[in-house]
Amino acid sequence: MNTPACQPCVKRKVRCDRKEPCSNCKRRKQDQCVYPELSPTERIKQLEALVRSLQGSSEHSTPCDYEQAKTTAASASSRVQQCQNGTGDDAQLQRGSNPVLVKEDGEFAYLESWNGKIGESATALRTSNGYPRIPALSNNECGALQSIICRDPRIDLARRHPVPQDATTLWDIFCHRVHPVLKISFSWEIERIRATTTAVNGPDGLAFHEHAFIFAAYLISVTSLSDEECSRLLGRPRSALFSDFQVLCEQALAGSNFLGASEITTIQASAMYIISGLERFNMRSLWSLMGAVIRNAERCGLHRDGTLLHLSPYETERRRRLWWQLQHLDIALGVKSGSISLTLTAPWDSKLPLNIEDEDIDPHMREAPKERQGLTSMSQCLTTYWILYEQRSFCRADGTKLGFTWAADTSLSRVEKEALIDRLEAGLNQRYLQFCDPIRPLDVLLQILARSFVYGMRRLALHPLAHDDKLSELSEHHRQELLDVCIGCLEYDIASHSSPSIKHFRWRFQGYFQWGALVYVLIEARRQFDTPRAEELWELLSNVYAADSGLLELQEDRRKSYVVELMTVAWKAREKFLVERQQHQQNIFGPPQKPAFLIDLENRLLKYNEAGKLEEPNKRKLDEAEMLDSTPAKKPVPPADTQGRDLPMDNMTFSQFDPDTFAEIDFDTIDWSFWEAGP
Repeated sequence: MNTPACQPCVKRKVRCDRKEPCSNCKRRKQDQCVYPELSPTERIKQLEALVRSLQGSSEHSTPCDYEQAKTTAASASSRVQQCQNGTGDDAQLQRGSNPVLVKEDGEFAYLESWNGKIGESATALRTSNGYPRIPALSNNECGALQSIICRDPRIDLARRHPVPQDATTLWDIFCHRVHPVLKISFSWEIERIRATTTAVNGPDGLAFHEHAFIFAAYLISVTSLSDEECSRLLGRPRSALFSDFQVLCEQALAGSNFLGASEITTIQASAMYIISGLERFNMRSLWSLMGAVIRNAERCGLHRDGTLLHLSPYETERRRRLWWQLQHLDIALGVKSGSISLTLTAPWDSKLPLNIEDEDIDPHMREAPKERQGLTSMSQCLTTYWILYEQRSFCRADGTKLGFTWAADTSLSRVEKEALIDRLEAGLNQRYLQFCDPIRPLDVLLQILARSFVYGMRRLALHPLAHDDKLSELSEHHRQELLDVCIGCLEYDIASHSSPSIKHFRWRFQGYFQWGALVYVLIEARRQFDTPRAEELWELLSNVYAADSGLLELQEDRRKSYVVELMTVAWKAREKFLVERQQHQQNIFGPPQKPAFLIDLENRLLKYNEAGKLEEPNKRKLDEAEMLDSTPAKKPVPPADTQGRDLPMDNMTFSQFDPDTFAEIDFDTIDWSFWEAGP
């Protein structure tokens, strides 16, 4: 009986030499050489061989096997008890002890372990390229939500790729701005894909998952550009380019069955699609989509380390990079959504990627390359992954896991939290920061983001809500400590937006702003209006808005407009003090000048309200339930409507807004969750 051709050769309608892998797939490298299922005759022969091997194994058993089995069972029972008590190796216990990747109807699928009936068949059925083959687990060909998530057959993806000149520009942007801070593919893989799209024949013959990767790369490249850069480099507005590539990427993902993806390139494309939409798409929809992507990754076995699955060093490293990037993205979406994914604390065992350069590894290597000393192009991503890795191991005294919200956990003392933060900071210094070179852009980015993270964790640990305290009850020393940390947070935000060497990477952390730090600085600026430090705080606020122009776009995030009102309150107190001081000193130079950035913000807020871009036309919706959740100490008499009822304070327009009304705000009642969550 002739062996059938592999599936990639069948799709491309080329002659297959039926080797594993075949010469065509070996040459293309990006194809996975998958053959159809074994014939019934071949399957029967393998099963007969399995039965004979099982019969032979019983004849060679020894008397000590029974005792060994009892010992193993007792050990397993002990591990179960440890897990219930929150101790022991959860990952080894809850995950299968014999994980395996199989080919299910020609597609890769992950199984936690072979069940007892199959037993040793993982070895018996393993093919020459290392993967067992099993028949499909289900005969249902129709996927879920087909009427909702469907591809438009009228869109020919191969004909919708940009012209070679624009494709070259987009790939240049991807390689210089996206790949260095994403690292979910190897540089030489990207070059092969790039050559396919810019060749004479173009993208003809590409599979859907390959189209998805390419269009997702174009989409995220456009995301990394400004409006001016899109017009100059690509000749079209950024919004138009984004919309076009969004539709094409979604069509390609639909064609590749992204709800049941078995191709790693589909998962890579899904991750890039989500990252591209962080500032454009509804966060709830992205949070749900991220759950589907994580499930696909688990179905492909990315959560298990490739060494346990007997994969090649290249495949192992490829999976590690993608899995940890997904975890980073998952926690970023969780913070913006006000939730934390359970996947982050689940007992998976994928190891950290190696600290190597892309050229240190290739698909034909049998041994993993040795890690490099110091920093590599992978180190910027590794810093984030290492932080996640360390926090996964944080435990209480009784052995239970702390989770990722430990910095705000009221059951932990401040000393315990500071010890954990010191541990993270020391590890960052030892592993990465000591090697940073200030003339290398990625090193500058690494240093800024790492330091900003440490300051952010210290801010959360010092926050009164982390200790069930009220702001007004904190000691002066504690308040000054918290203020110093918040100033550090804002100074690193200024550095991230003003350092010219990392300008091209700024898109990656756009939208990640520590609003809690800004609000606390405003609280202290209001409280310390008559101290020498007040001038320093207002200078800091001016620098924040000068560096981050995105804070001026009030319509993008409600917090941007709300903070302008708090800032006006703080300045009113400062202005009153300065006027009184001038009168006392008989100053003839007139009233103090309001900061130029605050004048600009107030004008923008007034125009914003007049344009009717809030929920009610020409109204300023000051939502107390979200921002303060209480009435001021000196409640004004609100205007009455035509029926004599009091109008709620949140219906005041900015023209009605009087800072004197809010001068006695009780800042103990601020809803910090509003400021810490996503837009």
